[in-house]
Amino acid sequence: MKNIQSFVRKHPLCKNALWLLLFVPLFFLSQLPLISMLFSIRNGLDAWIVTLLTLVATVVVLFVFYVVIKKSPLETIDIRVITWPALGRNFLFFLLLIANNMLAYPLLQQEGSDTTKNQMALMELQAHAPFLAMGMVVILVAPILEELLCRAIIPRLIFRGAEPIGYLAGALFFTYLHGPSTLGEWVAYGGMSLILTWVAYRYKRIEYSICLHMTLNALAYYYPVVILLCLLPVWRVFFHDKL
Repeated sequence: MKNIQSFVRKHPLCKNALWLLLFVPLFFLSQLPLISMLFSIRNGLDAWIVTLLTLVATVVVLFVFYVVIKKSPLETIDIRVITWPALGRNFLFFLLLIANNMLAYPLLQQEGSDTTKNQMALMELQAHAPFLAMGMVVILVAPILEELLCRAIIPRLIFRGAEPIGYLAGALFFTYLHGPSTLGEWVAYGGMSLILTWVAYRYKRIEYSICLHMTLNALAYYYPVVILLCLLPVWRVFFHDKL
């Protein structure tokens, strides 16, 4: 065992290869909450059971990723870095994401669709999935795990020593995960991926791209709730006696 550890220390590329091997089970593990929800729905289980199983799968997967990140050379995720200035900066990048979607929309229309195939599949799933279960998968699990895999593990562990190439590889892998098959879909997901990748690369904290990804997903799937939450502070100021 000591000989193996000594060999790995002397050959840094071995560490990269080990992280590549670990990436495969981590990727499949990241799909567990979605698989649990799909399995529960297709077997006709009650909504509360679907939600409970999705919650258990989510907690297990997030815990495993937390341990992996803590044991890795990466910084531990710290929500305290999400300051008001950081949120303001993220808002500018969010506007850039909206502009990218506006650029992709006419292309999608020319291709005979108003949205991407991936989006349509998720909207169909949303029609059958419990509100909380879908929210966990779309707003919590997907942003955290996709960002950790594509903009932390790939560029900074698998491509350690060649991080710029790793960030591009992670951006391409993220785009591929969403199954683009037309120019409009490539623009939609490729542009989104490049923007999120730039945020993670430029500011060296994965929390910023996670927060941005969460915001985009929340507005895409639960925009009435998000708008209501944004208006709540305003409501309390002008109608505090009604709450």
